[in-house]
Amino acid sequence: MRELTRPEIDALLGDQVVGRIGCHADGLTYVVPVIYAYDGECVHVATIEGQKVRMMRESPRVCFEVDDYAAPGRWRSAILHGRFEEAREEEES
Repeated sequence: MRELTRPEIDALLGDQVVGRIGCHADGLTYVVPVIYAYDGECVHVATIEGQKVRMMRESPRVCFEVDDYAAPGRWRSAILHGRFEEAREEEES
């Protein structure tokens, strides 16, 4: 095993479409798969109102994980730590 370089991490994040968000609130840890987009700086997730959104609003520190499994001994993963920021669509004028 070896640590991925930043360009390798960026490529992995850009190649995949499903990752997992881990959040923690009120003594409960919750990990859920999400479809995401990576813009080179941030991970963007479109979701509906639910448990993960409620938990992230309460405790915005999150963990995000993505992996790619090719065969035994041939896999890559990236784990990111960050802060949940809610983006709301602007109302149309």
